[in-house]
Amino acid sequence: MTTCWCGSTQFLPFSPEYAECSDCGTLISLAGKSADELSVDDDETDFYGKAYWLSHQSDDLGYPDIHKRARVDLTERNLHWLKTLLKYRLPGAKVMELGCSHGSFVALMRHAGYDASGVEMSPWVVDFGKQTFNVPIFVGPIENLDIPHGSLDVIALMDVMEHLPDPVATLAHCLKLLSPNGMLLIQTPQFRREMTYAELVKANGAFLEQLKSDEHLYLFTKDSASRLFRQIGAEYVQFEAAIFSQYDMFFAVSRVPFETYSQEDINAALCSVPNGRITLALLDLRERELASEADRIARGEQIETLTRITKESEADRAARWEQIEALTEMIKESEADRVVRGERIERLTGMMNESVASQASLGEQVRHLTDELQNTESDRKEQVAMLNNKLEKINAERAASEEQVSLVRKELRVLFGHRLFRLIAKLAGWREAKKLEDKINQP
Repeated sequence: MTTCWCGSTQFLPFSPEYAECSDCGTLISLAGKSADELSVDDDETDFYGKAYWLSHQSDDLGYPDIHKRARVDLTERNLHWLKTLLKYRLPGAKVMELGCSHGSFVALMRHAGYDASGVEMSPWVVDFGKQTFNVPIFVGPIENLDIPHGSLDVIALMDVMEHLPDPVATLAHCLKLLSPNGMLLIQTPQFRREMTYAELVKANGAFLEQLKSDEHLYLFTKDSASRLFRQIGAEYVQFEAAIFSQYDMFFAVSRVPFETYSQEDINAALCSVPNGRITLALLDLRERELASEADRIARGEQIETLTRITKESEADRAARWEQIEALTEMIKESEADRVVRGERIERLTGMMNESVASQASLGEQVRHLTDELQNTESDRKEQVAMLNNKLEKINAERAASEEQVSLVRKELRVLFGHRLFRLIAKLAGWREAKKLEDKINQP
């Protein structure tokens, strides 16, 4: 059963060859290799033997082989590591690099004044480093070496921690070899728990190169690495800038709080040892190279930005040209439409002039009719007044006539009285007398 360094056996799937520990978050190789499988008894056939440093690096991984690495590592990663080492320990300290490969970092540290040595698993690599750089390198593993406890100031593990089949045991042993204020200096791939295999593949992420299940047995996060060292008694972990920050992390580990040195302290210490000024000059060159590289990157970013702006400007220019062509066409259409509108305006102007003349003629007719209407109205008023006078006379005559009729009726009533009525009634009959009385009594 696969077990994480933290003791957990509960895992989440990550990729075909790795699982993620559900407890600490470390990526664990499902292939794995035991300590016996990783030991080198036969340099011609064993995994970390001669072929690993030659054909495997160049043919399988596409990296420079050990001969080329012995040269290029000195001018980049070795100087980066040395700068951080100087921050925590000055020359004169006793340093051992575990997994020193060709030995160039050991050589640089010795050149800077450190009492440095290295350890490797392959006897062939050990001989190569001794012959190439004339430095002390021992055949490991470190657990088999006769190193007194508390005798080392620094143990460096550059791209080693991920290869350890039992990192807890090996790193705990390293701590025993350190002095009370000794430290570990470590570079190892950094897994981030937010990573997913599918997204890495889709984006061709840099961390994909670290998924080598037959070599990288544990890929730690910052948290899981810190947890491991707390577990073995080293609670102080200080992360530094990694030279390959796109997939690595770089940090120092100690059982006691760190003390650091200023650049003035570092300069003074290097100038006090025989080859220290040369080392200081190399570090200065590296700083200028980094500044130049940063400037180159900045210029590259500016070029990319300007290229993007140029492309956007070109696209915008093409769009503006299309707009100009479209506007030109619209102007042509507008000009033709303007001619048509001019003709329509002339026609409407003629119609308006005719309408104005017609309105003037109609105005004359209206004024003439108004005058006639006024004259007719005046005659009508005179006729009405005359008719009113006649009507008033007629009404007056009618009123006088009615008054006369009324007087006659009254006189008739007096003249005839009841006796006359009775007389008429006797002579003409009662009914006829009644009719005559009703006529007399009418108003």
